[in-house]
Amino acid sequence: MKLHKGLAFLLIFMVVVSGAPGLKHTEAATTQDVVISEIAWMGTDVSYNDEWIELYNNTSSSISVDGWTLNTTDGSPAIQLSGTIPAGGYYLLERTDDSTVSSVAGDIIYTGSLSNSGETLELRDENQTLLDSVNAWYAGENASKATMERKDTTVSGTEATNWFTSTSTYTEGLGSPASGGETAGCPAGEQLNQVSEDPGSINVYFNKCAYDEYANTGNEANYNVNLEDRLINRIESATTSIDLATYEINLPNVIDALVAKAAEGVDVRVIADAKDGSDPHYTERYQTMRLYVEELVRGADDKIGTSDDVHVFSDSVMFAVEDQALREQHALPTTVTGMNEVTVDVGSSTKTGYKLVDAEQKNDGSYYSPGNQMHNKFANIDGKWVFTGSWNFTVTGLYGSETNMQNDVLGGNTQHVVELNSTALSDVFKTEFDEMWGSDGLSPDPAASNYHGRKTDNTIHTVNVGGKEVDVYFSAGDDAVGQMTSYVKNEADYSSYFTIFAWSDQELVNELKNKWEGSYNDLEGSLTGFDVKGVYDESFWNQWWSASIEMTGRTASQESTNNPNIRWNNPAPVYEDNEDRKMHAKTMLIDADHPSSDPTAIVGSTNWSTNGNDINDENMLFIHDSAVTNQFLQEFYARYDSAGGMIPNP
Repeated sequence: MKLHKGLAFLLIFMVVVSGAPGLKHTEAATTQDVVISEIAWMGTDVSYNDEWIELYNNTSSSISVDGWTLNTTDGSPAIQLSGTIPAGGYYLLERTDDSTVSSVAGDIIYTGSLSNSGETLELRDENQTLLDSVNAWYAGENASKATMERKDTTVSGTEATNWFTSTSTYTEGLGSPASGGETAGCPAGEQLNQVSEDPGSINVYFNKCAYDEYANTGNEANYNVNLEDRLINRIESATTSIDLATYEINLPNVIDALVAKAAEGVDVRVIADAKDGSDPHYTERYQTMRLYVEELVRGADDKIGTSDDVHVFSDSVMFAVEDQALREQHALPTTVTGMNEVTVDVGSSTKTGYKLVDAEQKNDGSYYSPGNQMHNKFANIDGKWVFTGSWNFTVTGLYGSETNMQNDVLGGNTQHVVELNSTALSDVFKTEFDEMWGSDGLSPDPAASNYHGRKTDNTIHTVNVGGKEVDVYFSAGDDAVGQMTSYVKNEADYSSYFTIFAWSDQELVNELKNKWEGSYNDLEGSLTGFDVKGVYDESFWNQWWSASIEMTGRTASQESTNNPNIRWNNPAPVYEDNEDRKMHAKTMLIDADHPSSDPTAIVGSTNWSTNGNDINDENMLFIHDSAVTNQFLQEFYARYDSAGGMIPNP
């Protein structure tokens, strides 16, 4: 499923609710306002001559294309355009006649063929200003007549990774002419169907599409959801306390909501993961996060050490950002005030700076290296609401870019959130938070604090939430991935469906192999009838240590003691994702289609790896409930279908 369809639905939705003026007003275009979004360079099943091209309007206003051209640099085809593309809409160009795509009326008919070896296409306006271009066939398949579709219409068409081979079906082949690959299961805009404030309720939210035609009666999932709005809604409901543990945070509205609650007298404690500021992967965003953290610790009155401050603590010491221009952008004092300049040992080095946030200390008073990750993303509100999942509280995690955030476009990573109204579960999360905090009060205790592998298994692991059993495990210390492995081995009877960012744990994949084909041995086994389906993030699909290598029967480029490359004799139907950004979920559904076999959704922040289990601070929930598992199944089918998997008829 390509991003431009999601953008289209959102933009059209925004126009409709505001009285639809955008559908009547036509504006001039600028670069990438209109883009080349899909190309059937290979023709169709009917004829290789039946080529077609799709344009997409990225904006919330209709755009006239009178006088525009879409030409190849070799001169054929050379197409003169006319007409108008509606806001968030499509423009279909069909070769020779209007029967090329029988299900859609063409906007213009052209002549001239596209070479199967590749072309350079240029879209220019009436002034011959270049608006968009494509310089090669980066995707598409001649044999199957599958089109080349663009992933992200805000990213250049000359980037190879921004194109994929379509798996959507239309009458004449594989593609999504003037439809963006969406199905009837993905209507426009935010869909909030199952939300309750009652004690014992469990609300599940997905920021991307779900196929609600697979819902059990009255159990349609919540999807296309703005997760930031859900978090702020929960923060604003707080009357006594907020504990928030976050790997990263850079959403200004969330920062403002936390500051406002602290100013009201609510006890606000925040644990934030420290980063290695010299690591180029983190330099800029960690700098931004520290500026936002300083806004928290200064509170509404902009002074450190007053009653309206948010209390912040970390796994390693954080230093203030001293850049004057950046400080001014965040309305902070131009020079660091209220903090002490210190020289301290951090890991194996000595660092000097203004101490912004204190952290866990070693016995000698020095700090641990920031190399390990406090990877949780949860909020514990008023001792009753637990808000957790895979979503990092960041711009890229939800919107994908600052521009998308400003336009309320959900172009970020694929995520889930669950919120549970349970005092018992809240007590468990408070115990975990207090262990990292070092105390149960507002002031953290750096000497008593424990993170990472220094934590102990000190919580109960099963609670009742509104009559539903929920198991909870934390990393490090609780062997969460080991518990998951044991559950697959002993409790999975019919199926395991999963979406995963990173999976290297060998024992877990071995147990699934035995379920799938009755053997733990390399290239051995026969199908048992147990069903396995899955989607992996594309970043790790080809990594030698990834479970995807073994599950597809491939030989890894190297092995290790922890990853001996035990290949599946019968490759499983698992796929590389086709999301617009990262496939960031960490979800496994056990026996989702079998109500009599304890359908269970295993969800949370934990990647199924040694780091996720033994080093990082993480949380994992096993939710034993057919309704919740069915909601996750609706979202899974959307991910699996987009990746190229076959899904059943609803």
